Amino acid sequence: MFNTFVIMKWTLAFLAIAVLAAFTQAVVAADDICKGHTDAKTVGMPFAHPNICNQFLTCGSDGKPYVGTCPAGTFYDIKLTTCTAAAKDSCGSRK
Repeated sequence: MFNTFVIMKWTLAFLAIAVLAAFTQAVVAADDICKGHTDAKTVGMPFAHPNICNQFLTCGSDGKPYVGTCPAGTFYDIKLTTCTAAAKDSCGSRK
């Protein structure tokens, strides 16, 4: 019984460290994604999410990214900078 408790304790500690490491990497990536999107002409303007075809991003003047989701059945069209049903064909490597 003691061994089971110790194993569970170490497992939880390991999982907590893994989650913290993943969160830290996500924060760094989020900070980087808004580079070039925070000047007067681009702040608040939508651009394609790098990985998800039915989402788009906008960056606030604070440099933080905000995720938008297209309505069901539509995808973010890079050329039109809006969500359309036809944009699925131009998703490329985005899922």
